[in-house]
Amino acid sequence: MRNIKLLWGLTACLLAAVLVLGLMLTRERDGNGDGPGTPEPDRVVAKVAGREFKLSILQENLIHKYGPELLDQMLNQEAIRLEAEAQGEKLSREDVDAELKRMQQGYDSEEQFYESMRSQVGLSKEEIREDVYYKLLLEKLSTKNIKVTEEEVTAYIREHPEEFQVISNLRIQLIVNQTAEQARRTMELYKGGKDFAQLARERSLDTVTAAEGGDLGWLEDNDPFVPQEIMKAARGLKVGEVAGPIETADGFAVIRLKDKKDQSKGSAEQIRENVRKMLLLQKAPPMQDILANLRSKHEAVILDPSLQK
Repeated sequence: MRNIKLLWGLTACLLAAVLVLGLMLTRERDGNGDGPGTPEPDRVVAKVAGREFKLSILQENLIHKYGPELLDQMLNQEAIRLEAEAQGEKLSREDVDAELKRMQQGYDSEEQFYESMRSQVGLSKEEIREDVYYKLLLEKLSTKNIKVTEEEVTAYIREHPEEFQVISNLRIQLIVNQTAEQARRTMELYKGGKDFAQLARERSLDTVTAAEGGDLGWLEDNDPFVPQEIMKAARGLKVGEVAGPIETADGFAVIRLKDKKDQSKGSAEQIRENVRKMLLLQKAPPMQDILANLRSKHEAVILDPSLQK
């Protein structure tokens, strides 16, 4: 549901860190002395047990650990940019917006998506947008001379109907009790006016979700990681309704359907366009081969042996 594919991966933010540290160190050495180029002592950035850690050591370690991969990514981006310019290929803001919207499917909001990307892969909204821009531009270059017919699109949709079904997403709250009698008591307390989330914190044996009021988050209605007895019962509920006791391997469950939403694959036109793009990419050479050819064409060379992958 949250299949996010970024071209350059987790290290984009580290690139910024390396460059910033390099700039800071250059300014320390070349810009703060008595005149231009006057060396300055390394600034101490941290200490532990009396041992000093200097800015140059931090920079050296960052470059040693991440430098080859980051430099490789920079060359890839520049080769893509040069080739797109040479071929007159461009992307509109709407192209990038549409891809970002597709990536946000399964999240409660745009804000949640960007917060998740920030916490999980360390990328800001601007960095994600740049990453998507180069990914789409590379795909456009790689499929420029490839054709997919309307008949091929229609055949794929006809042969893979399961891929285009509307998916129901369920927001379930869960309380696990040791016995059926305890679960029935939980049901009575809820129907008597007790808050379900509070009951989960007080009575649930599921320590992972109890602190969250029993909230399992958004789940697809065929989620394989939740007991199927629970998912089957949840599919039959209306929002706000409860069910139980439900016998599972962990005890007897009481569930509440907190919310429900259907996730469509888009309009018929959008589905056809997505399938067309997928088939184009399947016919295209591997992206790494395309990048290698672009770098060779535009004479991308890493001069420092220590920065070669």
